[in-house]
Amino acid sequence: MKKVVRKIFFAWNEDKEKLFLEDMAMKGYRLEKVQLGKYTFEEDIPRKLIYQFDFKSFDNMGEEEYLQLYRDSGWDLVCKFSGWYYFSREWEEDTDITIFSNNESKRAKYKRLLVFLAITGFPLYYQTLIFFPLLEKIDFGGSEYSKFYIFSRVILLIVTGLHMFAMFKMIKVYFRLRRSIKE
Repeated sequence: MKKVVRKIFFAWNEDKEKLFLEDMAMKGYRLEKVQLGKYTFEEDIPRKLIYQFDFKSFDNMGEEEYLQLYRDSGWDLVCKFSGWYYFSREWEEDTDITIFSNNESKRAKYKRLLVFLAITGFPLYYQTLIFFPLLEKIDFGGSEYSKFYIFSRVILLIVTGLHMFAMFKMIKVYFRLRRSIKE
């Protein structure tokens, strides 16, 4: 039997998402699929699973080679959503239960995410900072386009603000990990 839970987590809150998924596994629900704000679980026997996430973006490593690295370490791919990969494994006493064994590897994950956000944010910032101000010089003569222009500009400003907030939060996590490197 499937169970759908609607919840939103952000990359800077991945510890909360991890605890949520591990709690669901203890209640007998195994993660099956992740979508934006939607988690689909399959009813299963209650067990202690450990979940970890990785973000894979633009790199030269093929997906099969990438996944083999995790399989060799005992991690199973549960699902993937966008560039995020969800891995799990059974909890074992005296076993390293993290994919990222040090802060440097964690930082590398957040760096990949920041590069992805910067690349995807460029068109957004271009529209907000360059294109829309140029449109103000055009006289639309009170047409319906001018109403659409105002509406689309408001939406774009909201999305740009959210993107900037996400970038700020990710940069904060990245530099916090940089300060706390313990090798």
